[in-house]
Amino acid sequence: MKRIIYIIVLLYLVIQSNGRVFDSQLLLIEKKEIECPSFDIVACSNNEGLVNKCCIPDQGHMVLALQWLPSYCKNAGRNKPCKKGTLKKVEKDTWTLHGLWPGNCDGKTYLTNCNPEREEENIEEIIRTKDEDLLSEMEKIWLSGNPDQLKDNNWFWAHEWNKHGQCVSTITPQCLGSNYKKDDDIITYFEKAVELRSIYDLYPILEKADIVPNDKEGYSLDTLQDAFKSAFNNTQVEINCVYNKREKRQYMSEVRLCFHAKNTFEVEGPINCINAFSRCNPKYNVFYAVNPTKPKIPKNPEDAVSGNNYYIEEDEDDNISDDDDDENDYSFDDDDYDDDVEDDIEIKLNHRIKFKENKYIQENLIQDNLDFDNDYDNEDDY
Repeated sequence: MKRIIYIIVLLYLVIQSNGRVFDSQLLLIEKKEIECPSFDIVACSNNEGLVNKCCIPDQGHMVLALQWLPSYCKNAGRNKPCKKGTLKKVEKDTWTLHGLWPGNCDGKTYLTNCNPEREEENIEEIIRTKDEDLLSEMEKIWLSGNPDQLKDNNWFWAHEWNKHGQCVSTITPQCLGSNYKKDDDIITYFEKAVELRSIYDLYPILEKADIVPNDKEGYSLDTLQDAFKSAFNNTQVEINCVYNKREKRQYMSEVRLCFHAKNTFEVEGPINCINAFSRCNPKYNVFYAVNPTKPKIPKNPEDAVSGNNYYIEEDEDDNISDDDDDENDYSFDDDDYDDDVEDDIEIKLNHRIKFKENKYIQENLIQDNLDFDNDYDNEDDY
């Protein structure tokens, strides 16, 4: 009997010991250089779960969000325009970046602010120190239009990094390995976003379908979606709108392209986004705003007479002086928007708009009084 008890105790001790060894081996594995498979791995596939999260992002659905700032500035939040001077900084025919957002494979859910210890507030200075060329490019194509003067480009970039960028599991300092230098993860994230924006340039895609910035006529959501499907192998993008209360028009302000992550930080796609549109009313045309600070000329003289709005760039500089105030075309009279609670209540009573699965269900809606009354700004992204 004593012998049996002795054997049982001995087995217990062996099992406990092996368990501790196994745990320590896991710790050692985590500290080793990560060796990823030599073949391509695509997130949200059958074999993706067998691979270390340093080899494929654990949030494998990626969204590239691109903004058309002339439209966004029609309502940059609370029916206010962008901060003064924003549109003069936008290069002609340029869709700018909003962000690159990792999410779960369902295309709906996502984690944010994944590593609070890696949060950074001075992204501009970090990029200036490590890559001035990257900073120069971001200053052209990644602009904050937030009406708040304090929410400048640096604020916008820090917001995108802290909320989304640090959630890309493959670019953590641990995953980047022994060659990692301070802030390489930040540079890697912004480089990838800028690269993808360059590859997926939306202006020529729309122009090819005869869809150009136009203040005369809008486009149906189907027309816009068809243009993107034609360019992206019948793939559905997500079109976002803002509503300008004074003009009683909705504008295409943002287009989101969806992808699956591939390998450490590449993308496969585009793939179909879950939603075809958000904050857009499918009953009415969507306008593609002209940038009032960028003078252009008609392609043909007859277009100027007929009122067609097909434009080409002038060969010479715009010669826009600092005193020009064309951007005030987007300003609203004080009585066009009001942040008072009573005004908000009146709007919501008169224009009750419910949202269900990103589609509008409208009650007693009259087009002349169409009002989205949303608080959309650069913070409200994915």
